[in-house]
Amino acid sequence: MDETATATTTGVAQVFDLHALKAFAPDKRVRKMLFKSDQLWSEIACYEPGQSTVMHVHPNEEEAIFVLEGTAHMSIDGEEVVVPAGSIVKFPNAVHHDVRNPGPDRCVIMFLKVNPRVLKGSSGG
Repeated sequence: MDETATATTTGVAQVFDLHALKAFAPDKRVRKMLFKSDQLWSEIACYEPGQSTVMHVHPNEEEAIFVLEGTAHMSIDGEEVVVPAGSIVKFPNAVHHDVRNPGPDRCVIMFLKVNPRVLKGSSGG
């Protein structure tokens, strides 16, 4: 993780200006932690053309990836998925996935992870 973002606090809520938090580097994608609690956490990741996040898996967390800008190319459980800006991809825990930006434009994603144990303890959807 590269750095932690700051938020504006309004009462008990934190407000993050995702466009103001965008940052890019020529040598690797830039990640910023938005927040992290026992139940939920989120980060923003910014990719120049040609940058990526390697194939990985989260054994305990479900994940949702929002594409805020550009187009994300992903392999999710062996299936190639092209995700344009304004879209969200949700997948369960223990699924191999990556994120790639082949270009030509920049790509910005925000991801949100939830511990499945928290979801199993809830009574509603």
